Amino acid sequence: MYRQPREALEARIYTQAYRIYGLIHLVPGTGTADLLNGEKLYLPVTGALIYTPGFRHPPEAGELKGSTGFLALRKERIQWVAGGKPAQPRTSPALLEERRLAFLFGDYLLSGRLQVPKGVRLSDYLSQTKPFQTLLEAGLYLLLPDRPIVDLAPLERFPFVTVNLREAEAIAEAPGEGHDPRLTLFG
Repeated sequence: MYRQPREALEARIYTQAYRIYGLIHLVPGTGTADLLNGEKLYLPVTGALIYTPGFRHPPEAGELKGSTGFLALRKERIQWVAGGKPAQPRTSPALLEERRLAFLFGDYLLSGRLQVPKGVRLSDYLSQTKPFQTLLEAGLYLLLPDRPIVDLAPLERFPFVTVNLREAEAIAEAPGEGHDPRLTLFG
């Protein structure tokens, strides 16, 4: 039993090996990133449906590999999570700026806005901060060999997702003002 009250929220959890749909349990006033950055090595998931790896939602019925009332999922294996609640910055908003970033995961990417401290070099921040971060106004894009990134349309949009900085294969910053607002790595 939990020592303090928890709020059960739906979440889709993506790893390289599985897609897991179920309930995560947050302390009121906290977000998904707070739960994942906690000291415990495993994320408790209740009512878990376990699907083959991938990113498409909803999954096909034939992709279901199993279900269980309780699953303890190794946090370090989590690539990203859709659902739960966004974590609130622990720093004054005046000390933060938003950067538009793309997180590459195999044959797709997640793009959105990440809040980082003003004046900090992005590579330093990514190397030193906690692994799970809230990506705001996120979009999921399938990479295609015959189409530039700037021409891709999102397969799905999210108000936020929680990404594991340590599991992204690469992180790219989108161009600044005066450029096409869609993601382009070379524009």
